Amino acid sequence: MADTPKEKADEPKITIPAADVDKAAKLILKPGYVTKHDLPKMVDLAWASALNDAVTAHFLNDDDKHDPYVYFEQFDFAGGDIDSILFNMDIVPSREKALQILGEEIGQKLVNPPKKMDLI
Repeated sequence: MADTPKEKADEPKITIPAADVDKAAKLILKPGYVTKHDLPKMVDLAWASALNDAVTAHFLNDDDKHDPYVYFEQFDFAGGDIDSILFNMDIVPSREKALQILGEEIGQKLVNPPKKMDLI
């Protein structure tokens, strides 16, 4: 018999402090993104994901003046590091731009995919 996946209730609930939500929401509006450079706890994927949920809820429920398109993404960097960014797609127009910004903000080198000729 196959194992049943664990219920989400088994996972510890992460509470994001209101000050962190407020800081992230302000950064989402200008300059348009949040990284671990701004909130060091974002090194933890579960915390960064919970921050995304909290910031999204903030804009949906607590801020009638702003309606940014908030997007959460993780990217791989040269050397195998993985880091997260929460960004406003109304300001940062693409995943590629978010990757570039994240790399610059945290001092990581981008992974360069092979050129088509290298694959032949």
